Amino acid sequence: MKKYRKIAYIALIILVLLSGFFIYKVLGKNDTSEDIKSKSLAEIKFLEGKFLGLFNQMNNISFENYKISSIEVPQKETKEQGSNSSKSSNNGQSDGENNDNSGSSQGSGSSSSENSNSSKEQNKQYKLEEVGILTKDSEVDWNYIKNEVEDIYTFLYPMTLDLYQTRTNQDDIVNFNKEFDKLTKAVKEENKEETLKELSILYGYYPKFVDNCTEEQKEKILIRTKNYIFKAYSILDSEDWNAISENVNNGIQEITKLVTSITSEQKDNQYNINKAYIIINELQNAVALKDKEVFLIKYKNLLEELQNI
Repeated sequence: MKKYRKIAYIALIILVLLSGFFIYKVLGKNDTSEDIKSKSLAEIKFLEGKFLGLFNQMNNISFENYKISSIEVPQKETKEQGSNSSKSSNNGQSDGENNDNSGSSQGSGSSSSENSNSSKEQNKQYKLEEVGILTKDSEVDWNYIKNEVEDIYTFLYPMTLDLYQTRTNQDDIVNFNKEFDKLTKAVKEENKEETLKELSILYGYYPKFVDNCTEEQKEKILIRTKNYIFKAYSILDSEDWNAISENVNNGIQEITKLVTSITSEQKDNQYNINKAYIIINELQNAVALKDKEVFLIKYKNLLEELQNI
């Protein structure tokens, strides 16, 4: 009888150990999965910021209201300065010291060159210049955009690897990378229309990626709202106001979900959420006006508020 008790006791210990090991493995796997999702979401947000910058650069939009500019100030250099310098040099020379004359001449030339360089630096003035949608440059800074796109490749690969470990559809990951190559081609060719088109297509994958990396509704709603706004923005030059209006309306419907479902944790952001809701409706008024500059002003203000939520 004691023998059977001992066997049962040992079996029970083994069962408890196996159960503990199984639970540890399951929980450990879940923790790892959550870590990968959190990491992927952070990478998505980082690249999303890069894409936002590229969208804005296509129309020279900046969230800063001032920029530092420099101007060249012409400075009159009279021949008298050179003459006085020459006389001063000659007064200190003796008639018979040719070697000293040569050394003095070289020193004078070096000093003159240094003064010239110093003058050039002093002739440049810097000032803070106010910039806005109505006063911005019309030329696209393609060199900046090319460098940014090339730089994004270094961040794209880690995000791709991490997304493969989430529930994200693998075809979406592959297609996203293919579209990014098309974006690079459009940027290389300095084709604004195609660049905006590819940026919009690429950003369209972000809601799918975010869905698989977080359960937080605020993140999902914000990314979908911005997706519709970027779709409208990307076709602004075509002046297809019906399509622009449809995308803005879809954006309004998305952010309305956020306004009507503010949780206690989001109370601190309630002001920004309400403000964004007002601005996105104002954006629709700009569509009715069919004016690109008015649209861009409100687009800029809306993005700033969405970034603050």
